[in-house]
Amino acid sequence: MSIELRHISKSYGPYQILKDINLTIQTGELVALLGPSGSGKTSLLRVLAGLEYADEGLILFHGEDLTNAPIKKRKAGFVFQHYALFDTMTIRDNIAYGLNVKRRKDRPSKQQIRERVDQLLHLVRLEPYGDRYPSQLSGGQRQRVALARALAIQPHILLLDEPFGALDAKVRKELRQWLRHLHQQVKMTSLLVTHDQEEAFEVADRVIIINKGQIEQIGTPSEVYENPVNSFVYDFIGNVNQVRGTISDGLFTNGSFRVPVDNTEQADGVAFIRPDQFAIRTPDDIQEAGRTLAATVTHIHPSGSIIKLELIGQDEDQNLEVEVTRREFDALALSKNQQVFLEARKVKVFTVN
Repeated sequence: MSIELRHISKSYGPYQILKDINLTIQTGELVALLGPSGSGKTSLLRVLAGLEYADEGLILFHGEDLTNAPIKKRKAGFVFQHYALFDTMTIRDNIAYGLNVKRRKDRPSKQQIRERVDQLLHLVRLEPYGDRYPSQLSGGQRQRVALARALAIQPHILLLDEPFGALDAKVRKELRQWLRHLHQQVKMTSLLVTHDQEEAFEVADRVIIINKGQIEQIGTPSEVYENPVNSFVYDFIGNVNQVRGTISDGLFTNGSFRVPVDNTEQADGVAFIRPDQFAIRTPDDIQEAGRTLAATVTHIHPSGSIIKLELIGQDEDQNLEVEVTRREFDALALSKNQQVFLEARKVKVFTVN
């Protein structure tokens, strides 16, 4: 089931929460909608589901105009952050609920419902727990029950609103991997709303970055991370160092730090550098002097195979973050208060509006 949104806008009183949204989701694609709090993620999901109606625009499911159609006709499965399971029902009965409440003429037989529930318990790896109650399961298991319940009605699309937000980090990671494998099996068109960047990048086929009700960028996780289209996306995605300076005659300058740019006009600018795009050099090993910042190590934080360094740039007392492998760290024999030179291997400069 493909989904197409054309020029969708939505306001709540004087506040416009969605502004001319255009989006196409291909059949069987899992897309993550990622953005800061208040960016319009959940509002877009609710408009898509039919829980809210757009003020302007069209919503097409596989070419059919469902802009003003009720929830029932859209046949969407929902999974929310809070599982909303029925505590007095067994896991089997929770999963079967959507089938049991169908109108008599549309309701499957008891045998068909039982077989469907068995299939879903197997799919979500909860076969031994069918006769238990939600209170007897862990948070991760309950979220899998919620997903099985959403799939029971055989929806055309699956909508997930912060589904793992209430779980601890370890369980979230396990469920992300599980959801990715599950999606490869069922191949259902799915939209995942999240503010967790790691979750979006690990699970989704494509990521949509939304801010202030507008789409900033759409692309694969790799495209969005490696080639942000503007300063908001660069700053929002992952950790990044910002070095402020000026642009003039095709050169961004901050003290001794200089980077060629396409812009030849005079302007203020910001250079964005990921922590892993700095190479630590000795004075004799500097390859590109213009791309080098002098800094002093202020804190060393081991994090598994990666060592995270906090430094202060000497030109402007600017806080910087650098990530090196443990092997690089050991080879450099770095220590606190040591002066080093940071050579930027990859830099992206944006003008300041």
